[in-house]
Amino acid sequence: MYMKKIAVAVKETGKKVEHFGICEYFIVYKYNEDDYSIEYDNIIFSSKDHKSNTEEWEKSANSIKNCDIVICEKIGPIAKAEVEMMDIKVMQEEGIVEEVLDKFILIEKNKDKIR
Repeated sequence: MYMKKIAVAVKETGKKVEHFGICEYFIVYKYNEDDYSIEYDNIIFSSKDHKSNTEEWEKSANSIKNCDIVICEKIGPIAKAEVEMMDIKVMQEEGIVEEVLDKFILIEKNKDKIR
């Protein structure tokens, strides 16, 4: 059984999915590809300092380096390319975290049927 780690970029309340570069933290879930189950793992805080000379998305990317998938509302093209080069799958989705995860599972269950 292989567990993947999904990092979800979230807004302060933890309820809604946030833009990758400005999120303060990620909620990390363990995802079991065998039975499509997702369970809470931990929270990763992204050490943002909001100084004008730093790329905030780099801190987001660095903080999720041990994850396999990231779900965020939006992500810039440079950040997306960098994250994908780290072997992390990027999914852009907006809405409530639980609904976004439900949609992710639905896509995963049906991806073999899509040609």
